[in-house]
This record gives sequence, structure tokens and C-alpha cells, in this order.
Amino acid sequence: MATARDDLLRIPPPPGAIFPPRSGNYIEPLVDGASAFDRIAAAVETATTSVMVCVAFLEVDARFPEGRGTFFDLMDGAASRGIDVRVLFWHPEGHAADAEDTFAGTGSSGRLLGGRSTSWQARWDAVGRQCQHQKAWLVDAGTEAEVAFVGGINITRGSMAGRDHAEPDPELGFRQGERYSNVHDVHCLVRGPVVSDVHENFVMRWNGASERGRLHGSWPHDRTLDLPAPAAGEAGTGEVGTTTAQIQRSVLPGLYDALPDGENSVREQYLSAIEAAQDYVYVEDQILLSRVVLVALREALERGVLVMASVPGDPMPELAAARAHPGIAAGYDALAALGAYEGFCLSAPCIRREWGYEEVYVHAKTAVVDDVWATIGSTNLVFSSFQGDTEMNVSFWDGGVARAFRARQVDEQGGFSSTDMNGSMAVARLMEVARENSRRRSAGEDLDGFACAIDPAGWAT
Repeated sequence: MATARDDLLRIPPPPGAIFPPRSGNYIEPLVDGASAFDRIAAAVETATTSVMVCVAFLEVDARFPEGRGTFFDLMDGAASRGIDVRVLFWHPEGHAADAEDTFAGTGSSGRLLGGRSTSWQARWDAVGRQCQHQKAWLVDAGTEAEVAFVGGINITRGSMAGRDHAEPDPELGFRQGERYSNVHDVHCLVRGPVVSDVHENFVMRWNGASERGRLHGSWPHDRTLDLPAPAAGEAGTGEVGTTTAQIQRSVLPGLYDALPDGENSVREQYLSAIEAAQDYVYVEDQILLSRVVLVALREALERGVLVMASVPGDPMPELAAARAHPGIAAGYDALAALGAYEGFCLSAPCIRREWGYEEVYVHAKTAVVDDVWATIGSTNLVFSSFQGDTEMNVSFWDGGVARAFRARQVDEQGGFSSTDMNGSMAVARLMEVARENSRRRSAGEDLDGFACAIDPAGWAT
């Protein structure tokens, strides 16, 4: 039986990562927002010392499961119990500055918080025209009860979807077939030594937040406090499980004094994992346009590795609009080239409704390789997520956890149980289902599961 050391040798961690792989963790993937936000909210509701949150995209009226109310209700509830609540919001610049799903540091955000008599602290952090894209929650940092949630799920109405991806309720303001109304996404619950690295990342960003000294760049203005650095070697819970895990990031050089050279370890890790693949690579990602990753996938296909990727069938329109950009154009060409391989399948999940087929919007940023290694985080497979946006992933080496995570994703997409299948058998079966579903969709028939094969050359056109 392979050990964690064997797995690390087979799929090496990135040399450019600041934080090392740490043993003794408990890792639990949380697939789809309804279950993920239920667990996250429950942790916040039982916090005893602190709550720290990195927010990228936020709809102020999005409500958490089980009648818990909005994000602000959840934070207010924790603060009212004397919990030290810190929220780090992305301050968008450029085209996203006025987007309805961002909460920029402006006079209007100050008025909203003031109108609620908000007693917790907030800061805003910008990265030029790029995105502060990390989505992380940290509860009771530095205590024996500490827990982190790392992933890609935004705090939006569509992101609260459950595993069945039921038709969105029009009473909640959803329009029929609206692009972001039914989102498939993933977060990850983390306990153990690796949580100390999530803590260190938050302290770095909080203390170095770009807008903290500017008008509307903090709440309460000029009265937020810096955080102390985590104690050397601090890992509140100690070893609580058997999984080896590592926090990996994309951070531009010069953005934070505490990380002058930046970090680009997520990209390194994807390439390392794909290059080491022997049986299969399973990917779910909102944007699959990184040329270097796609070339690595082509080389894996040449070795006989199966490659299955799930993407949104109705992707964000900015992708098609950016086709003229040299980096994006190269990615489109590399993706189209994969269509020549029988071992490759590009899939977009959808559901048959009475009125037609509804696309399920894939916002997940995950990968599993050979039932050995997996990653969950905020990083899209596009060059701007590697060299522009600020991102965070948790990668883990654990055959049992990786296999269960693969089965959870494949089973949802394929509508069958793959628990007793090995990884390559499960992925091969999912490819068959996706291709048959494509035929069925063309014929107006019901589908098995959600996966529906699409032409990689025509994606995001």
C-alpha cells in the first residue's frame, strides 16, 4: 500500500510553494454550495474566538441555507457574541468596479454597514485591474477548535444550489435559464497543521490590504487593528488526521511586504500532477484556457492517460470577447487540439426541464489525478489566475480521500455509482455517459446525470 511519502514522490509538490506539505490533516471536500455553506455557517455560529473571511464576489441579498439570512446577518450574529470578526473584501478596479456581485470599498458600502450598526472589522484589498480571488474562511484560528474552508464558492444566490441542481425559484429573482442561477462549485473543510498556513495568509493580506488607509477602505474607518503574526510553528489543533496537504497560492511579486517575490505554486502543482499522471486526469473548472496546462494534458493523452474536463456550457461572455488576446487565443487553439484524441472528453453539465435544457454553471476549480492527488481552490486554469489574480488552493495526497472525492464528482455528473470502480474505469464510464447524453440532448430526450459532451473547438465562442 502506497504511503504519503510514496505519493509525494510520485506527484511532487511545487518547489516554489512558500508553505510545505504538512502531514496529520483532516480533509473533507464539500461539493455544491448548499452543503458547503451549511457547514461553513454552522462553524461560524459555534465560533468561540474569531472568524476571518476572504471575500471575492458577494451578492448582499444572497441567503445562506436553513433560513440563516445573509452574509451580513451571519457576521453580525458572530460579532454580537463577542467574536473577533474580520472580513477582507476585494476592492475591484476597472470594469468590475460597479458589478452587482462585488462589495467594493465605497461610500455605498460604508452606508450599508453603518445602517446595520456593524460592529465587526472590514478592510478592502485591490490588485490593480486583476482580482483578489481567494475565497477562504477561518474559524477560531490558533485554538484546538480551529477549522478552515478553502475553495472557489462565491457568496451568491446561484451558488447556494444543492446536489440535485433543482430548478431555481423564480420568487428569488431568478429568470429562466439565467447563466449564474444554478452553479456547481466546491469548497474544502480543513483541520490540522495546514490551517496555520491559511491563518498566515489571512494575516499577510489583512495587514497589507491596499485600501486600509484610504477613505472607505476600512470599516470602521481608521479604527481597524492589525493582526499579530501566528506564532512560529503554531498549529492549534495539531495532528487530527492522516492526510498530507499543502496550501498553494498565486500572488504577484511586490503585492505584500511579507511576500516580496510573490508565489506561483498552483501553476507548478498542476503541471507536476499532470506530468505524473498514469491513468486519468479529472478536471472541473470555470475556465480551461491555460495553454501550458492544455499542452501538458495533450502530452498525457499521448501517453494513454484519460482526460475528462467539465466546464460551463454557457461560459462567461468575457471569454469569447477576449479571443483576440494572444494568451487567450493560444489557449483556445490548444483546447481545440485535444479534440483529436479519443481519450479526451470535454463536458458541460445540463438538465432537461419542461421548457428545454438548463445549463449548470461549472464554477468549481478542482482536479483529481489517479486517485492519488487532488486540489480544490479558487484558481481557474487560465494564465490570469496564475499571473495576476490572487488565488489559494489546498492540494492533498491521500488515496482514500482523493478516491472518495473523485467518486463524489463523477457520480453527480454521470448519474451512476463509481464507488467500486477504479479511477480510470469511472472516468471512462463518465465519458460514455457524456457522449450518449450529447446525442440525447440533440434528440430532445432525458439525460443520465448532468454530463453532456461538447466540441472543444466550439467552446466559448
